[in-house]
Amino acid sequence: MAYNQRVCSHVKSALLLCLVCIFLVTCRQNTAAQDTEIALNLGAEPATIDPLLATDPPTIQLDQALFMNLTLLDESDGAPQPGLAREWLVSPDGLIWEFRLREDVPWVRYDAENDEVEKIRNVNADDVVYSVQRLFDPRTASGYAARFAPLIRNADRLVRADPRTSPDDLQRFADELGVRKTGEYSVQFELNAPTSAFPTIVGAWLGRVVPRENIEENGVNWTDIGTMWTNGPYMLVDREPFRFLLLRKNPLYYDADNVQIERLRFRLLPDVASALDAYLRGELDTTDPYDSIEGANLDRVQADLALKRDLKLLPGLCTQYIGFNTSKPPFDAVELRQAFAQALNRDDVVTQTFDLGEPARWFTPPQVNAAPDPNADIGVDFNAPLAKSTLDQARAAGLRLPAALTFGTNTNPVFIDAAVAAIQNWRATLAASITVEDAPWESYLEQLNQDPPPLFRMGYCATYPDAHNFLYDAWHSGSPYNFTKWSSPEFDALVAEAARETDALKRRQLYARAEKILVEQDAAIIPLVWSQRASLTRSRVQRTYATMEGYDRLERWSVK
Repeated sequence: MAYNQRVCSHVKSALLLCLVCIFLVTCRQNTAAQDTEIALNLGAEPATIDPLLATDPPTIQLDQALFMNLTLLDESDGAPQPGLAREWLVSPDGLIWEFRLREDVPWVRYDAENDEVEKIRNVNADDVVYSVQRLFDPRTASGYAARFAPLIRNADRLVRADPRTSPDDLQRFADELGVRKTGEYSVQFELNAPTSAFPTIVGAWLGRVVPRENIEENGVNWTDIGTMWTNGPYMLVDREPFRFLLLRKNPLYYDADNVQIERLRFRLLPDVASALDAYLRGELDTTDPYDSIEGANLDRVQADLALKRDLKLLPGLCTQYIGFNTSKPPFDAVELRQAFAQALNRDDVVTQTFDLGEPARWFTPPQVNAAPDPNADIGVDFNAPLAKSTLDQARAAGLRLPAALTFGTNTNPVFIDAAVAAIQNWRATLAASITVEDAPWESYLEQLNQDPPPLFRMGYCATYPDAHNFLYDAWHSGSPYNFTKWSSPEFDALVAEAARETDALKRRQLYARAEKILVEQDAAIIPLVWSQRASLTRSRVQRTYATMEGYDRLERWSVK
C-alpha cells in the first residue's frame, strides 16, 4: 500500500509538472496568436460591406471574414461544407432542401468606445428567412438577386416587383417565397426545379445571413463600426477611408480556438502595380484578394527571383472557347466542326497569346465541384492528318467550305491575337480562308445574340464552382449564354439527370458524358483555355487557395 502511495505521489507531481508546462506553452501560444497580423490588399475602397450587396471578389472576401454563410465552400474544389448549417437534407424529388443550423453561433457587436465585444443573441432560422427575403426584395437592389431568383419558388415575382409597390404587398410576396422556418434552428427551401448544386449555390450567394433588428434600427448605417452585428471569425474594429480596414479575431466565434491570426489588415491599393510596390516594401503579406498579376506586372514578378518564389498560379472559373454558328452552313455540318477542332493546336495558341491559362480540353475547369477528373479521356486533340481526312470525307459527302469565312471577336488585342493564331492553324491544315472581324463589346454581344458569325470567340465565367453552372446553365437548350444555336436532346437529358442526382460520383460521370457530347460528338465548341490568376504570398503565411476567387478561408490561415 505504501508503495502505491509513493507511486501516486510521483504521478501527481509529474501530472502537476505537465500541467504547468502545458499552461506555459499555451500562454506562449496565445501571446503569439495575439501578436499576429497579416496585411492583404482589398483594392479600392469598398462601396459596401453589406454581404447581400457585395458582388466583387475583394468585398466578398471581406464579408467572408465577418459573416457566416449557411454552407462553406471547400477551397480545393468548391464542394459544400458545413457552415452555419451543420447538415442538410433533400427530398426524393430534389425540390425541398432543409438546412439544420448550428445552435452556438452568436451575433456580436464590437464596442469601439470601450474596446469590448458584446454578445447579442444566437443566429437562428428567422435570420435566414429574413436574409433570403431581403436578398430578393427589389428595394435591396442586390446585384445577383435576379440571377438566382429562378431557383426559388415565387422569388421571380418578388425580385421583379416595382420597388415602389406598397410595403404590405412586398411583404406578402416575401412571405410567399419558397423559404420558411421549420424550427428554431432549421430552414426549408422550395425550388422550382431539382438542383443538386443548391448547397454550393447557398455557400456562394443565397446563404449570406444578416441581422434584421440591426438593419431595421440603423438602416444603411448598420455596417458602421460600433453598430454592426457580425457572426464570423473576425470583427471590423478600425478603418481609415481609402487606406485600410482592420479586422480583429472574434473571441466569441464558435470556433475561435482554431482561428490562428489575430488581426487582418486590408490595405486599399487600387491597382496591381501599387500592390507590387507595397509588397516589395514589406507592407503586404499577400496581394490577394485584389485582382490577378498579369501583363507587364507579371513579367516584373517573374524577372525577380525573390518575387518568383512567392508566386502561385491559381485556377479560375472562366473558360475561353471558340464557337460555331451551328444554324447555318458550313457549320451546321458536324463533320466540318470536327475537322476544325482536330486542326487546332490549342497548346500553341494559348502559349502564343495568353499570359496565364491552361489549355482547355473540355468546358468545365477540372478543379470545379463535379467536373470530370483531370485525367479524363475527353476532348479533341490536335491531329492534322486526321483533320485533313475528316475534311476529305465531308467533301466526299457533298459538304464544302466557302471561299471565305469570318472569325468574330470583341475588340481586345489578346483575343484578336488568339483568333489570328487559330486561323493560321486552319489555313495550314485545312487551306481555309478566314478573316478576323472585331467589334466593341456591346455591339459584338448584340451580334452574337442575333446572328453569330460562322466562327467566334467567347468566354464564360461561372458564378459558383459547380459543373451544373458550366454545363446546365451555359449549354442547356434555351440558355441565354448559348450563342452557337446548338441544342441536343441527349445533352439536355444528361444535365437534367445530373441536376437531380445528389451522389457525387454519379454527378461527375453524368457531366463527363455531357462534356463528350458538347466538345467531341457534336463539337459545338472548341474549348481553348481555362483561366488562371497569379498571386504573391510571403512564405511565412500558411494559407489556403480557394477555387472561387474571394472565398479563401482566412480563419484557417496561420503565420510561421
